[in-house]
Formats: sequence, structure tokens, C-alpha cells
Amino acid sequence: MTDAFDRASSLETTDRERALNNHLSRIKERAEHPGFCNDCGNDIPERRLAANPDAVTCLTCQYIREKRGKRGLGSR
Repeated sequence: MTDAFDRASSLETTDRERALNNHLSRIKERAEHPGFCNDCGNDIPERRLAANPDAVTCLTCQYIREKRGKRGLGSR
């Protein structure tokens, strides 16, 4: 029972650390060309920029990033 608890606790800690690191990576990312997606280069819709002025990706690329759990193709 203790081994199962330790394993579950370790997995939860790892997941939290991964989520925090992904979040911190996105915070540090700057727009290469404001108003354009850092990943695909397409325009970021005005509604998205109005809702999130610091957005560096279009909705499609942001969705892909979240699914992959990575910073994306244009990351450094």
C-alpha cells in the first residue's frame, strides 16, 4: 500500500512540475513579430489579442502546443 501511495505521489509531483515548467516557458516567450503567430506566422486574431495581449500563438497553434505539452515549433 505504501509503495502504491509513494508512486502516485511521485507521479503527481512530476505532473505538477511539468505543468509549472510549461507555464513558465510560455511566460518567458516573447513575440518575434507582434500580432503574428510565433509557430506558423499567420495573423493572431484581434479578438485573441484583445483577450490576451501577450499571446504569441494563434488559437490553432496554441491548441497543438497544449496537446503536445511542448512550447511549439518556434520555441527556442
